[in-house]
Amino acid sequence: MSKIIKIFALIAFLGIIILTESCRKDPVFNTDPSFRLEFSNDTIRFDTIFTSLGSTTLSLKVYNRSNKDIDIRTIQLMGKEASYFRITVDGDTSLFQRNVRLRAKDSLFIFIRVTIDPNNDANPLAIWDYIRFSYNNRSQDVVLSAFGQDAIFHHEIDGYFPYFDGTDTLYIPYTIADCSTPWTAGKPHVMFRYLLVQSGDELILEAGTRLHFAPDAGLIVDNGGSLKIRGEFGREVVFDGMRMDEAYRNTTGQWGRIWLFAGSINNEINWAIIRNGKIGLLVDSMANDDRTLTIENTIIDNMQSHGIWARNADILGNNLQVSNCGERLLELVGGRYAFEHCTFANYFRHLTSFRRTASVLLKNYTYSNSAEISLHPLMRADFTSCIIYGSRTEGELELDLKSETTDNYNFSYCNIRTRINTNSSRFQECQINIDPFFKNITPPNFDFDIAGPPSSQTSGVIGKGKPGSLISRDLKNRLRPWFSTIGAYEFTE
Repeated sequence: MSKIIKIFALIAFLGIIILTESCRKDPVFNTDPSFRLEFSNDTIRFDTIFTSLGSTTLSLKVYNRSNKDIDIRTIQLMGKEASYFRITVDGDTSLFQRNVRLRAKDSLFIFIRVTIDPNNDANPLAIWDYIRFSYNNRSQDVVLSAFGQDAIFHHEIDGYFPYFDGTDTLYIPYTIADCSTPWTAGKPHVMFRYLLVQSGDELILEAGTRLHFAPDAGLIVDNGGSLKIRGEFGREVVFDGMRMDEAYRNTTGQWGRIWLFAGSINNEINWAIIRNGKIGLLVDSMANDDRTLTIENTIIDNMQSHGIWARNADILGNNLQVSNCGERLLELVGGRYAFEHCTFANYFRHLTSFRRTASVLLKNYTYSNSAEISLHPLMRADFTSCIIYGSRTEGELELDLKSETTDNYNFSYCNIRTRINTNSSRFQECQINIDPFFKNITPPNFDFDIAGPPSSQTSGVIGKGKPGSLISRDLKNRLRPWFSTIGAYEFTE
């Protein structure tokens, strides 16, 4: 009897399912020919992409705002197989897709990438395509555009450079720099390894040269080697990461550093832009009486750690903007230094951390592996007509000096945000904790030119520089008057 009951129960259950399915209506689609899909953007733009490397992935969101489902009969990349672009719709990478159902009040993500073939041309190549959506006897297009740039790629591994990081010996793969002729404007250079300037070689980078680096790449100038950067105003030599998409334009830590090893000599940097790396310039100790580095008319910006980190070096710096670094803009450990008309401005912001260190540090010692102190006196550290300012309320200048050494440091005609005692002969004609009034301290449009104060306030920099400076032009190539503005930029009405 129980078996009969079970059979009848099963038959009843199947009957309910069949009845339910027979009563279910076919989906009702929106067939209104006047209806239009909506898109998050009508044009998807990729910034300059190096040929053969591929791009970051951008997304397009498609919205159905109606109360009924939409049957998108086709979604197709109109350039087909010849297109430089590729799309992914719900995991499907086909160039032509049929009957994509978009539910009422729902949305659909489409992901887009682009890879551009080499064109053997120094000029950027503009390319475009479009995605066509066909439905309800009509179609809509979303434009895809990109600039492609052919480049000179440096893939080779010519050796491994040993480096002791304080704990272990690391072996850094490098490519030997071809220094037989100057590098010039034209195709940019893309480095996948550290580029090594060997002892006895001199790497000359002429105006307009561009160098782009992979995450574990950078530039090393070895003992006895030299780097000569000869940019011009408006044709600066540029150091940057490999990605120029909008998402990477202000992303820090994209590549390594420019590393001037101990014994590298007579390095010169003029009219350069160095940005988006881990350390802008790491300058090691002087091994002779030659100056380690002369750096002028240069911007170092948006570094993960340091802008300039010098250890027992000899540096002359004029007309510099060093800005927005995660730890310090300038760290000097022993050595000889002179900076004039420089702007050290730090408004670095990160989503997961806050900057806890002062922007400029003068230090005269290091710790050895055994935690013993090694003293490195500051033989000279002169700052003239410089701004040292930023967002840190505790101040942007730090002095960490052991009294066992005789240190020679001086600040004259400077504008400084600090809490240290400046009532000494080491600080002459300085403006302390007075806003310089930069034009824009809001990301991503930082501008450290001088805006001038509101009428009710006094400027801490305009006309307060050292009178009669020999640095006759500013970082925008404007003439300086006798009573100049403190910093790298001359105030103009």
